[in-house]
Amino acid sequence: LAIRVVPGGLCSAYIHKVLAKGDEAIFTGPFGDFYLREESDKDIIAIAGGCGMAPIRSILHYMAEKGMKRKFYYFFGARTTKDLYFTKELRKMESKFSNFKYIPALSEPSPEDKWDGEVGFVTQVAEKYLDDDRPKEAYLCGPPPMIDAAAKVLSRKGVQPDDIYYDK
Repeated sequence: LAIRVVPGGLCSAYIHKVLAKGDEAIFTGPFGDFYLREESDKDIIAIAGGCGMAPIRSILHYMAEKGMKRKFYYFFGARTTKDLYFTKELRKMESKFSNFKYIPALSEPSPEDKWDGEVGFVTQVAEKYLDDDRPKEAYLCGPPPMIDAAAKVLSRKGVQPDDIYYDK
């Protein structure tokens, strides 16, 4: 689970401050339909923001575990560097798997961030990179407005609507 502390948030505060290792919790779900289409050999474009990291990271780990060779481009959007997480892990995977590329983008980097990476909305950054004609499928996870914007970018870049997967 990837649970961000929301200042004043009842659930996230409880999880981070009250629950202890070994405590039991009851979960319901999942209720969506978001999973890797394993029968495909198309390149994967993943675009995520916020808690959208969790399912994309899960798909990436599954592919690594199974030794899948499909190209995988992961665009992750955040406001500032403090909103980035699992960066070391993803960079390590990037160095281990030549078919994987991680491209984080900050929409509002602060001077303290000393950010030298991509700047702008994650959908704008993805659009810069998506120029080859290889068949692609996309996995989108994050806020609904980001998903809508990403679907439009992907369509302009030739990704077929039936190859764009998301769960709002």
